[in-house]
Amino acid sequence: MDAGLSTLITGLVAGLGIGTAITALVQHSLKRRESTYESQRKDLEARYRVVILLMYAAFDFAGNKTTIRIHRPDLQSKESILEELEAEWTNMILFASSEALRSLRSFINAPSRANLLAAAFAMRKDLGRGKIKFLDVV
Repeated sequence: MDAGLSTLITGLVAGLGIGTAITALVQHSLKRRESTYESQRKDLEARYRVVILLMYAAFDFAGNKTTIRIHRPDLQSKESILEELEAEWTNMILFASSEALRSLRSFINAPSRANLLAAAFAMRKDLGRGKIKFLDVV
């Protein structure tokens, strides 16, 4: 076999090996990043579920008194729930969007159905679930 052809084949095989290794490394990195993102999204969703339940309890304290007493006996008044939401708001600084923080602050300052829905929609957007029209769901 010709020396030039041998060098070409050796170079091709070496190049393919390096290309395969780089491809595998990139795929591994992308899978790891995707796994991390999914884990963070699930954690975020769990936190937001807690916040929404607390908001609902603050909005309709009388209607949720029994449930609160069973699941969170430490929260015995609307004020204590709002204090808990204040702590959640502080924690949310680490991961929530400005819109979610602003809407939760509005709810803490003035608990209402409108402010609860605005915060829930902002959290939904943070979770990548897209917008929904208010009139379509009410």
